[in-house]
Amino acid sequence: MRTRETMILAVSAALVAGCANKYDAVTPELQASMMSDLRAGKLNLDCGLKCKLTWESQASAVHTLDVAERWPDLATKVMQIGYGSDLAYYYLGQSAQGLGYHQAAIGYYTYSAAISSGSDALLQCAAGRTASGDPCQGVDLAQSIPVLVQASRDALDKEKADEEAQAAAATPAVVHRRRHKTATPAPQPDWATPPPPPSSASPASDSSGWATPPAAK
Repeated sequence: MRTRETMILAVSAALVAGCANKYDAVTPELQASMMSDLRAGKLNLDCGLKCKLTWESQASAVHTLDVAERWPDLATKVMQIGYGSDLAYYYLGQSAQGLGYHQAAIGYYTYSAAISSGSDALLQCAAGRTASGDPCQGVDLAQSIPVLVQASRDALDKEKADEEAQAAAATPAVVHRRRHKTATPAPQPDWATPPPPPSSASPASDSSGWATPPAAK
């Protein structure tokens, strides 16, 4: 019995000693990389059991960042700890959605739902322990995630509609103007019209150009 207690204490001590973050410190360069990963929707919360206790001890502080809508700080904190629980990916979805990265948000929410309904209880917040007594921080993943996913899908549809409207507005309109036909003038003959023949009543004239008086009766 004593041996069993000793082993349990040893394991507990090892877990406490191994309580850690994925990253000890977050430099500006690392934070920029984290934000890039968030926008791309990368699933890189790969710190295992050694980060579990850190996550559970920091869950309340993480939730406070979520409530305050401090999206970059929330994403940075979750990625710094690096524990890939269903609640952690939910918070990444919240951060991505709050920053307008809707495609990434859908990916994070979907992955969170998959973990929550999966077989690995260690990654499910409902099976965890926190100082506040509520390991899921009041978040009902099963109820919240479908609503949030639909909200991001609606936002993507609106973005697409707005882009199409802007493209249509930028395209110059083609004006079809009616052409009026101009009447073609009749062709003119290329010969001169001869003068009318002299009338028989016209006075005679000689070559001198003056008129000959009529003969006396």
